[in-house]
Amino acid sequence: MRTLDAIDFGLGAAQRETHLRDYFYRGIAFRQATSERTYLVLGAKGAGKSSIYQMLREFPDEVPVFAAPNVWVSDEPQLRDLWGTSNAVSPSKITLWKFYVASLIAKRLDEIPDFPDELKSQYKRFLVRWGLVREVPTRWQSLMALRLSVGYGDLFKTEIPPTKPLAVTEIDYILYSAQGWLHQERRDIWVCLDSLDEVTLNGGKQSEAEELLSDLMRAVGEMGRLNRIKFKLFFRTDIYNALTYVNKDHFSSVKLELKWSLEDLAILLGYRLKAADEGEQPITYPVARRWIDEVFAWNGSGCGGFDILFAQFTDGNGDVLPRDLIHFCLDAQRAQQAYNIQGINPAPEGRLIGPHAIDTAIRETAVAKRTDFLQVFKNFDKTFDQLKGHGSRRFTRQELIQALSIVDEIDAQLKIADLVRVGAIAIKDKKAVNHSDSFEIPYLYSLALEIEDMS
Repeated sequence: MRTLDAIDFGLGAAQRETHLRDYFYRGIAFRQATSERTYLVLGAKGAGKSSIYQMLREFPDEVPVFAAPNVWVSDEPQLRDLWGTSNAVSPSKITLWKFYVASLIAKRLDEIPDFPDELKSQYKRFLVRWGLVREVPTRWQSLMALRLSVGYGDLFKTEIPPTKPLAVTEIDYILYSAQGWLHQERRDIWVCLDSLDEVTLNGGKQSEAEELLSDLMRAVGEMGRLNRIKFKLFFRTDIYNALTYVNKDHFSSVKLELKWSLEDLAILLGYRLKAADEGEQPITYPVARRWIDEVFAWNGSGCGGFDILFAQFTDGNGDVLPRDLIHFCLDAQRAQQAYNIQGINPAPEGRLIGPHAIDTAIRETAVAKRTDFLQVFKNFDKTFDQLKGHGSRRFTRQELIQALSIVDEIDAQLKIADLVRVGAIAIKDKKAVNHSDSFEIPYLYSLALEIEDMS
C-alpha cells in the first residue's frame, strides 16, 4: 500500500458511484443474480441490489443472458402518469403493470434495426395513441429519452385524438406480438426493474406500495406464458416478504436473496484497495485479508480484527451488509486523515489507520445504521427507542415485552415479530419467533442506542 489518501473506498451508495466498474466484485452474488434462472433479487437496504442493477444497466455486454441476439431494458418505475391513462381503460393495477411493461417493450423493440417495419409502425401507433409520445415531449417520453424519429409525424395527425376508444386488447397485442417475434428469432427480452420499494401512485404509503407490488407479481405471473419475456426484479426483502399474491410459491425457484460471507466481503474490500497497490495480482481471500490487515491496526481497538468486525456488524437476520462495511471504511479513513492533520492518534508503524480511528468509525457506522433503519422503517421509531438504557443486550421474551413498554401482550408479540423480521432483534435459541425465549439486540443497533442515550 502507498498512502491513506491513495485508497478509494467509493461513496457508499451505488447510485452515486462514479468508478463502480473499477472495483465492483463480480462474486457469487453477481453470478447468481445474472443467471437465466433468477427473476427476483432480494436483499436488505445496503445489500448490494442497486450495485448489481447498475452493473447490469451500464455494462450489459458483460452479462451473458443479455448478450446478442437477446435484448434488455432497464427502468425504475414511474407509474403516476401511466395510471391516469390505464385507469380510464381499466381500474385494475394488474392492467397498469402490463401497460407499463408493454410500453417498455414497445420502445425497446422499436430501436432494433432488424425489427419488422409493420410491427414498428404498430408499436409507434401504440405509444402515440396511449399518450406516451407527443410533439411536446411527455414526462414519460423524457424519462425514456424517446425522441421523435421518422414515422411518428403522420401518426400525430391520424391518431390524436384517438378516433376509437383505447382498449386493453392493444396492450395484449404488444405483449403477444413481441412474444411471437422473439420466439421466431430465438431471442429473449429481459425487463430489469429497480427501486421497487419506492413505487407509488398517490403519496408513497407503505400499504399502497405493497398492494402495487403484489399486483406487479400477479401481472408477471399472468405474463409467465410469454416465455420470451423475462424479468429481473430487485426487491427489498422485507417488502417482498410482506406481499400477498396467490401464486407466490411459483417464484420460489427463481428467487435469490443476497447474502455476504466474511470471505466475499473481504474480497469486496480488496477490489477497493487494489488501486492503492502497485502490483497486479488476482484478488483472492488471502490477498484481500493481507491488504486489509496492512491498512487497519486492529490491535488496540475495541474491534480486534476483521473477523470480529464481521461479527459486530451482523444484524438480527445474520446478514452483514456491504453498505455498513463501506461506511465504516470511509469513516475510518476520514477520522485518520483528520488525526494526521492534527498530529494526534497516529497509526502504528506499517499501518495506515490506527485503533482510535477504527473505534470512531464503528461508532459512526452505528449511528448511520440507526438513521438508515429509521428512514426505512419510520413506524418503528418509538418502539425502537424503548430499548435505550438497558444494561444487557440479551432479553427473555418477558423482559423484552417489559422493555418495549407495551401493555397488550398480543400487540407486544406483533412488535417483537416485526423487529425480528427486519433484523433489529436477533433470536438466539434458534426457535420460531413466536416460541423463542432468547433475544438479543445486534451490536450495531445496541451501540447506536447507547450513543443516543448518552447524547
